Parts: sequence; structure tokens; C-alpha cells
Amino acid sequence: MTWISAFRPMSIDPNEVHLWLVCADDLLNSLQKANPEELLSGRERERAARLLNANRRTIYIAGRVGLKVLVSAYTGCPVRQVRLEHGAKGKPALARDSGQLNFNYSVSSNYALYAFSKTRELGIDLEVHPRKVHVQGLSRRILSLYERRQFSQIDSSRHNEAMLDFWTRKEAYGKLLGVGILYSMNQTTLIESLRSACWESKVTGLFDQTQNRMANDSVYGIQVRLPIPGSAALMYDAPRANPLHPELRAFRWTADSSLETGAESLCAHHRHAD
Repeated sequence: MTWISAFRPMSIDPNEVHLWLVCADDLLNSLQKANPEELLSGRERERAARLLNANRRTIYIAGRVGLKVLVSAYTGCPVRQVRLEHGAKGKPALARDSGQLNFNYSVSSNYALYAFSKTRELGIDLEVHPRKVHVQGLSRRILSLYERRQFSQIDSSRHNEAMLDFWTRKEAYGKLLGVGILYSMNQTTLIESLRSACWESKVTGLFDQTQNRMANDSVYGIQVRLPIPGSAALMYDAPRANPLHPELRAFRWTADSSLETGAESLCAHHRHAD
């Protein structure tokens, strides 16, 4: 996967999914004389205030502001006027009267990873390395029997990073379906083989089957190769009106100018990396 350095999104075609990797420091430093908290809703400011850890609070604020900046660029709606709604488990979505754009995002360490589509439900998760996890405990908790067999074939020196790969798959699946991690992870298989970074999965593991809003019983995923040390996974549905797999385009935010956050909408602009 090739990551293109860019400062503004271009238009997104119906059969595309755009990924954006954004460094929180770059984003916040590029705001033009704006207090980032002023770009948050009242609910978002309340949640930020409850985060006592300064680093967690900063990445939460950056994640929300980055989402609104990118939504603004795709829709033409000024950043300060972007309105979001939330599902029962907190999944963000664009307000119904604000246009058609599906998205999901994840934050980790000092980065945020976003996914956008016009036609597909999305789930994405990011874990920046290094991060130490309890491999054996997670194996029992989140891996299906088939996944544990696959995992056992991985050299022990790679177990920690491999488990983070699996975790991002499980998180992205739950976020796609709008249930977060409140499903039976070890009843859901999200791998075909260790040689394949893509997979198809039947929708399983839900505690309440009525929460499945997908157009069919299968969802699809890919382990995303990042330009930084980390694990990431993207999951998406295949709507009947557009069953083909989407074209993925990956962009890395470059903070080489200031952002407009007032009445003017963000203009389309792209520049390719050398």
C-alpha cells in the first residue's frame, strides 16, 4: 500500500475507501489561531474534561478535530458547522441532513487513523507500536479456535506484534457493526491464512442479532500496512448495489500550512510525495 503525502482530500468516488493517517501534533499545530476545544460540541468537551490524563485528552481532542476537518473537506461544510450523531454504542456518523459520507476512526499514541466512504459501512482500528500485551490472556479471550491454530504457527519472537494485528481486526469488526467490543470475539474468525492480509467473515458473535445492520451476512477486512510502526485493520461491508471490493487510497497528513476553521470551507488540494 502506497501512502501519499497530502494536505487536503480530493473527491471520493463511490467505489473508493480513503484512509488518512494524521499525527496529532501536526494537526493541532496547523490550526489557524483556533483553540481546538472550540471546534468540539458540548458533549465532546464534557468527555474531554473527564479525561484526567493530559496525553489521552490531547489525542481525543485531536482525533475529533481531525475528523471534523476531513469531513469538512469531503462535504464542503465548514468545520464549525459539521454535526455528528452517535449510535447506541457511540459510533459516530454524519448527521442525516449533512450529506452522505460514512466514516470511522481510531486513535493510538500520537496518531489518528480515519477511513471514509460514500457507500460502505466502515470499521477501523489502530495500535501504534511499541505496546506490550498479555499474549496468552488475549489469545484465550479474543481468538477463535481456528485463529489460535494459525497463531501457533507464528514465531514466538513475533507474538506480541501479531497479537496486536489480531486485536485491531477484532476492534475494527466491532466498530463496523456498531457494537464496539461487546460481542463474542472468540466466536468470530477474522483470518483466512497467515499468508493473506485480506479476509471475508460471516457476521457472528453478536449478543443481539438485531444489531446487524449489514446489507448481507458477510463482511470483509484487510490488515493495513502503515508508514509508521504499528498495527491497523479496516473492515467494510459489500452493499448489494455495489458488491465489488473498494479501491483503497491511503494518505498521510502533511502540516505545511494553516487550516481554515471559520466560515470558509476547506478547498480540495493534493500534493504527492517525492
